[in-house]
Formats: sequence, structure tokens, C-alpha cells
Amino acid sequence: MGNVKTRSKFIDVARKLFAERGVENTTMNEIAKVAQKGRRTIYTYFKSKDDLYYAVIESELFMLAHKLQKEIQKDKNPAEKLLNYIYVRMDIFQEAVMRNGNLRASFFRNIYVVERSRHRLDITEIKMLESIIIEGNQQGFFNVKNPQFAAKIIHCSLKGCEVPFIKGDLRAFSYPENRKHFAAFLLHGLKEGKTTSNSPTATMFF
Repeated sequence: MGNVKTRSKFIDVARKLFAERGVENTTMNEIAKVAQKGRRTIYTYFKSKDDLYYAVIESELFMLAHKLQKEIQKDKNPAEKLLNYIYVRMDIFQEAVMRNGNLRASFFRNIYVVERSRHRLDITEIKMLESIIIEGNQQGFFNVKNPQFAAKIIHCSLKGCEVPFIKGDLRAFSYPENRKHFAAFLLHGLKEGKTTSNSPTATMFF
């Protein structure tokens, strides 16, 4: 059955090789060789290259969830937590895109695999966002009638920007000033201009 350390080693090596060469141009034998393990050993952990690719995607998503969870646990008011959640998520996603290079092409070819891998993360993210909104309601920062629905809307908005971002259409959002406008528009909509830099509070009526 093997151990977690060996499995993690294969995933780390596969991530690097997939990023450098692309998934299609990388073989299981090459991954095993770079990991300094036998060919039989890698198949003990992963049935196929697709199975290993799935594990790489899951590990990236796990890191994203872990960093976001740490963010919402910080001692800040709910409005700041929500803004920082958006900023940190954008930063993490940009970092993942830049780090994984050729893996971007595989992302588009295997979009259904990615979606299957991230289903649990989607649920986790919505719950995190909902908890921030509920906390904001309780403390008077937000006025949200349906926190779960609002959380889903925010999550879908953020998720919907991912593919255009990977393709480069929204790369400008990685710049600090544009990132602020994006977050403000997401939280305040067409009333963005009425908010002040000293008041990140979002009043959302969902």
C-alpha cells in the first residue's frame, strides 16, 4: 500500500514535470526515474498518468483551501476578512498559474477532470464565505438576507474569472489597483463609487 511520503514525492515530481513539459509529453517512467523510485512502485500508488494528474490537481486545491482557511481565522472584522479572502484567493491562483506553466494547456483539455477534483473545494469555499457573511450580519457589517445564496454568488463570480485569467484576458486584475476595483465591484456592484477607501463594508441585499 505504500506510505504518504512516497505518494507525495510522486505528486511533487509529477507537478514539476507536467509544468515543464506538459502532461502529454511526460511519461510515468520519467516521473518514477526523477523520483528515484522503480516503475512498479509508481503504479502501486497511481493506476495511470490520468490518476496522477488528478492527484496533482487535488493537491493544488488542498493548498488553496488551507491558505484560505488560515485567512478567515485571522483576527479581523468580517468586512476585512471578506476583502482579504478575495485578494488572497486571486494571489494564490496567480501563483498556481505562474508556477505550473505548461499545465495550463492540460487545464483546458481536462476541464471536466478539474471540475470533478474541485467539487469538495467548491463546497468548502462556499461554507467559508457563508461563515464570514453570517459573522458580518451579526456584527452589523453586512445586511444579507440569504448568506448562503450570497456566498454562492461571490464564489461563482470568483470562479468564473479563473479561465479568462489563465488565458490572459484578465491578467490585469493581478495588479494591486485593478484588484481593488475588482473586489469593490464584486461587493458593491454598480454603487462602487459611493464606497470610501476607509470603509470596506459591503451592504449586500440577497
